[in-house]
Amino acid sequence: MNKTRTAAEIGIAGVSVYFASVALFIATKYEWALTLWEIMTVVGAALELAVLTIFADKLEIRGLYRTFMLISLSGMAIITSVAHITSIGAVRKLAADGVAVPDWLKIGKFPSIEMSMDYTAWGLFMGAAFLFFFLGTKVRSVKIISLIITVLCFTGFIGSFFAESLWYPAPMGYGFGFLILCICFLKKNRGLTSADI
Repeated sequence: MNKTRTAAEIGIAGVSVYFASVALFIATKYEWALTLWEIMTVVGAALELAVLTIFADKLEIRGLYRTFMLISLSGMAIITSVAHITSIGAVRKLAADGVAVPDWLKIGKFPSIEMSMDYTAWGLFMGAAFLFFFLGTKVRSVKIISLIITVLCFTGFIGSFFAESLWYPAPMGYGFGFLILCICFLKKNRGLTSADI
């Protein structure tokens, strides 16, 4: 079994299911659809960590670049998991029980503590992970894609301090950019090594 190909396929499937869950909630506004979206965010964080680790192995990314990439990915996964599990298990449950939970504690409200955590996870930490991924590889196509993702994530993170609408470059990076990266690995996985330029 080709581990890189499998990782790319899982990455494509995971991003597709994630965006489907987002679309489902936007279309229906049902509470269960929001729960699905939040669960897929947590699952997606772990999935991106695993897939990028396999891609880094394929590209022979080593040393500090690999270490800092893994630290950044782990930070992203931990922070977003805490934000969404807190939302599902505490904040939304309290609101459903009639507790007046202020908007600044809710996911999906801007500005709020949970959204700031999510923006930090997916903007700052994911951007940093892709920066180290970019620095650690010599494969030209991967460098270009990972640099674009880095710029989009950091742009969204910085933009989130000014307006909610300025956050949206980040999902373009870690969502669609990651999808394109997976497709790239799926197409080139047989001969893709750090020696390729």
